[in-house]
Amino acid sequence: MTIDPPSDPLLRLRSVTVAFGGLVALAGVDLDVVQGERLAVLGPNGAGKTTLFNAVAGDIRPTGGTVEIRGVDCTLLPSRRRPTLGLARTYQKTRLFAGLSVEDNLYLAQCGKEGSHFKLWRHGREAFWRERARVAAGRVWLSDQFDVLVGDLSHGQQRQLEVGMAVVTQPDVMMLDEPASGLSRGERERLTELLTDLAAEETLLLIEHDMDVALKVAERVVVMADGEVVASGTPDEIRGDPLVQEIYLGRQR
Repeated sequence: MTIDPPSDPLLRLRSVTVAFGGLVALAGVDLDVVQGERLAVLGPNGAGKTTLFNAVAGDIRPTGGTVEIRGVDCTLLPSRRRPTLGLARTYQKTRLFAGLSVEDNLYLAQCGKEGSHFKLWRHGREAFWRERARVAAGRVWLSDQFDVLVGDLSHGQQRQLEVGMAVVTQPDVMMLDEPASGLSRGERERLTELLTDLAAEETLLLIEHDMDVALKVAERVVVMADGEVVASGTPDEIRGDPLVQEIYLGRQR
């Protein structure tokens, strides 16, 4: 099933297939993501959502099809090359440095994109990167926690920081893998507000089990099942789709 928004895509997947032995996790998925789009990928456990993210991010190599970022075929490129093409990704489990401050984590994210080694002592771009870290902290509502060790943050604040570490690299496409995972109701509401408050030109690709979060943040939604895209539309269209209600919400035929 092909989903083509009416614009040149930043991210284009064509016939992307991933098989683990005899198990087909992705079965020829086509997907486009355009500049400034807020796209959510929904589906039950085992639908192929995380495999899709891993294929786009370069964490696994597709067994078929192509992945393009800004027209560059990066299907076979390793994951470390994707940030230089304009891709930033968060993971279901936090990958933060708990013994470092919010500032240093944001600084480290920039070092990683530029391929630089993390240094706490001064070097040519330190002042610029640390100022950009301060701006990013403000954008994810962590200005008052800028000097705090990450290990002392709440889980919700750590999720905010993960978004900040994606934002600070100024990516063309920001991929968030279940950012609301493990959050309380209040923390989910705060995260939802943060994501909807992102600049209009920022492009967001979101996996989220919490349908309320996903449908509030997204402008377009695709639903996966058994490694395929089976439905797409606006949040209202997805809410009312009988097939989505059956496979995602567990209703019977």
